[in-house]
Amino acid sequence: MTQAITLFVLVFVWAFLMFLFWKMVGWAKKRKTGAYVFGALVHMVLPDPKIEQTIAIVKQQKEQKAEASDEQNEQ
Repeated sequence: MTQAITLFVLVFVWAFLMFLFWKMVGWAKKRKTGAYVFGALVHMVLPDPKIEQTIAIVKQQKEQKAEASDEQNEQ
């Protein structure tokens, strides 16, 4: 019995998410504000999988800018 309830809940959650995604795609195609807000909220909550790579790139760019500034100041 508990397996049936678990299966029902999983199917219900899956169906709800599919409906939500379908609705968001429709809103995004019509450029509705709700789609932008939903996307921004999801982006804030979910982690960035490449955060370490992004941090390394930003540090490297800052170092390059600092070196270029130092070279210009020396001249």
